[in-house]
Amino acid sequence: MSKKTSLSASTIWYSVGNFLIRSISFLLLPLYTHVLSTAGYGNYALLLSVYALASVLYQSGMQSALTKYYLDETTTDGRRKVFSSIFNSAVIVGIILTLIAITLSGQVSKIIFGAERHSSLIILVFTALLFDSICYYGFQLLKTQEKAKRVVKLSFINAIINFILNIVLVYFLRMSIAGIFYAQLISAVILLMLLLPNFSYEYKIYIDKKIMKLVVIFSLPLLASGLLSSAVDVSDRFILNIFTNRNEVGIYSLSYKIAMVMNVFMLAFRTAWIPHAIKVYKQENYSHIFGKTFEKLLLGSFLILLIVVLFSPALFEIKIFSRNLLNPDYKAGIIILPYVLTGYMLNGIAGFYSLYPFISSKSVYFLLSDVSAFIINLILNLILIPKFGMLGAAASTAFAFLTSALYLFIVSRKKIIITYPLKEIITIGFTAVVLLIIGMYLRNYFINVMLILIYILIFVRQTKLNFRNLFTFN
Repeated sequence: MSKKTSLSASTIWYSVGNFLIRSISFLLLPLYTHVLSTAGYGNYALLLSVYALASVLYQSGMQSALTKYYLDETTTDGRRKVFSSIFNSAVIVGIILTLIAITLSGQVSKIIFGAERHSSLIILVFTALLFDSICYYGFQLLKTQEKAKRVVKLSFINAIINFILNIVLVYFLRMSIAGIFYAQLISAVILLMLLLPNFSYEYKIYIDKKIMKLVVIFSLPLLASGLLSSAVDVSDRFILNIFTNRNEVGIYSLSYKIAMVMNVFMLAFRTAWIPHAIKVYKQENYSHIFGKTFEKLLLGSFLILLIVVLFSPALFEIKIFSRNLLNPDYKAGIIILPYVLTGYMLNGIAGFYSLYPFISSKSVYFLLSDVSAFIINLILNLILIPKFGMLGAAASTAFAFLTSALYLFIVSRKKIIITYPLKEIITIGFTAVVLLIIGMYLRNYFINVMLILIYILIFVRQTKLNFRNLFTFN
């Protein structure tokens, strides 16, 4: 492992790679909206929700344990034991879970589709998940070894392969949802073959009981936290399906995909923030630096919120060869975008306040944060969805993320003192909301462009930022 690896360089590689991969995934949305009906996309969204929840079980919280215990070892043989023990255990867990899913495929199909005849699709989904989870640990090893370029390169190749397979299987062969998951399975198998040379020298058929005892103790809270966090993200689809219909689930889920632009930004921020914040925390002036970082986080978040909300309707009006870019049948979902984007923004703010649990080694705070968010999300979903449908679901998720952010803020506010530029923060929020209301009321794209430019110019001047250092952290 190279000691010369640059943290900033790794952060840039991961951020750019994540953006490119998400962009490729976003390009599939027009295909899906024209091939799948809103009800069909609803079925796909529910399958993805099951996939997301199950993936947490497949990973079993051991991915972080791999990084921790691998780096704790100082010898090559010791690191091989750690990787092999965790990797082999993860494979065994994955195979067992897949066999259980195959056995219960009929029942799972009945829960999602209302009939057992789609059991073969359930088997396909969990088989793809098995190979995905195996690849995940290969990636985790490369990340632990700080091989960011290789991670991004392989991820990008995988995304391109998946994209091509989707075009062939979903568009040309008209395999519908099955085609999407066949593409996922085939691309995962190819990725695994590409990964094998990267970790074969670390691998041996071996499981150390002492190592795995430590890993299980370390991983259980992370597993519980991961399940709760994932449940906050996907439970609304199932509750929405109960109180409304499959069409609304599809429309709602497509709008969530559009809002992923904000999540990409927040994932990039969270990836870079914690290691940087730990380093800055040791400096005397960290309080001021953290305050300016929070200001910049809000500035970038509100800019994305304005752009996505004001210009997302255009995605349904743009025509390519006389066909709409996105199927207009899904346009009704844009009403939830302000709530979903706000939720992702609040999730990013929760990430900003996650420093204290890291430096104090009290991971239980993350679990409590996710528990509180899950409870609020569940209660509000049950109250708001019957009355407001998808709007209630989006608002519930936003409040859940607000709960998580507030909890982490309260936990850390007396431990990590931050000097906030309150005047600038209040002005940023007030101006963004006013411009958003004006844009949503007038619904004119030329005016929207002017509003975005006004927002950028005002705050570049007020905060003395320029585009070169807009998203730097000090």
